[in-house]
Amino acid sequence: MVKLIQPDVPPEYELLFAKMFRWFERYGVPIWCRKWFQTSRAVVKQKQAATKLPSAASAWRALDTNTKGAWKAAAYNAYKYYRGYRLFVADYIWRQKAGLSLPGTPSNFHQLFGLKLANPGGALDVEMRRDDKDLVGPITIKFAYKKNEITPSATAAFKVNCTAYYFTYGSYSSDTDNFSAPAGNVGWNTIERSFGPNLRKYFHFKIVFTIKDYDAEVYIDNVILKDKNKEFFREGWNTESYAPWVPKMLYRKQDWEFKPVYAEPYFIHQYLED
Repeated sequence: MVKLIQPDVPPEYELLFAKMFRWFERYGVPIWCRKWFQTSRAVVKQKQAATKLPSAASAWRALDTNTKGAWKAAAYNAYKYYRGYRLFVADYIWRQKAGLSLPGTPSNFHQLFGLKLANPGGALDVEMRRDDKDLVGPITIKFAYKKNEITPSATAAFKVNCTAYYFTYGSYSSDTDNFSAPAGNVGWNTIERSFGPNLRKYFHFKIVFTIKDYDAEVYIDNVILKDKNKEFFREGWNTESYAPWVPKMLYRKQDWEFKPVYAEPYFIHQYLED
C-alpha cells in the first residue's frame, strides 16, 4: 500500500524540496509528490518527456556506429560515467520540445545545457567563483567557452583567474594562473592549464570567471578541476531536459558564488544549440 504524506512546505524551501523530489524520482523506489495525486509540475514534465521516448529511441537506432561513438565521447567528456544513448535521448527530447531541428549534433565542447554569463552595457563586474579546499599540487583546470562580443573593449576582456593558497612559516602564500580570452568573437574552444609545484598542499583554491567593464556574452560548459590525486570537481550544467540547474552556494570555502547575483540577465542556464 502506498503511503502518502502531504508536507506544508514554506515557499523559501521550495527549491530544496524540488531537488530532493527529483533525486527520489530518478533513483528511488518511493513515489514523492507535493499533492495527493501525481500532478506536481515535475511529474507532469516527466510524463510529457516519456511520451517522446519512442521517437528518440527510434532516432538513436537509425544512427551509424561512428555517430553513436561521438555521442558516447561527448557524454564522457561532460559527465564521465554517462551513456551516449542517455545524452542523445535527453538532447533529442529537448530539441523536439523546443521546435529545433532533429537530431542534434554531438560535441566535445558542450552538451545540452551550459551557463551564459553576460554584462549588458559593460556597466558591471560580473563574476562567477568556485571554491574548493584541501588539495595537492599541481592543479589542472579545464573548461569550454564561447564568446560573443557586443561592444569591443581595449582594456578589459573575459578572464579566468585561479588562486591556490598554502601555508609558509606561520603565514600563507599563493600560486596563481591567469587566462585572458582574445578580443572579438570566439567560437567554442577548450582551455586546459596546470599550475603549482608537485606535492604542494593547498588549503584553499578558487577559480573566478569574470567579465569586467566589458559588454559581451560568454558561454561556459564542461568545467573539470583536478589535483595530483583526483578529479575533485566536474560540472556539465545539468543533463535532464525538464530540470533547471540549481547551484550549490558557497559554504565553508566550497561551492559557487555569483556577483552581482545568480539571476538573469547576468547568469542564464540555457540549452547550447551550437
